[in-house]
Amino acid sequence: MSEKSTEQAAYLTVPPTVEMRSCVGLVLAGMAARAHIGVGNLEDAVDLLESCHSDDSPTTFRFSLNDEGVMAEVEEHSENGGSGGSRWRTVIELVS
Repeated sequence: MSEKSTEQAAYLTVPPTVEMRSCVGLVLAGMAARAHIGVGNLEDAVDLLESCHSDDSPTTFRFSLNDEGVMAEVEEHSENGGSGGSRWRTVIELVS
């Protein structure tokens, strides 16, 4: 019998302003602390997330906290006029 996994998610939409990019790092650090994950490679993870930030339009990130750790995803919009909608691309997965 498997135990039911508990998952919490936080969404962050960052405006296309360079000064706001650090917000994504604050959320990731907070989620990592809640998951009791070491911060050994946290700086590299934050740099990678910040590189996903768009200079042209708001960027939406989703942070999921579950029993195994933290997953950070970025929302990608379809380039064909929006008919394809959007999807979530996993960028970072931190495990304890």
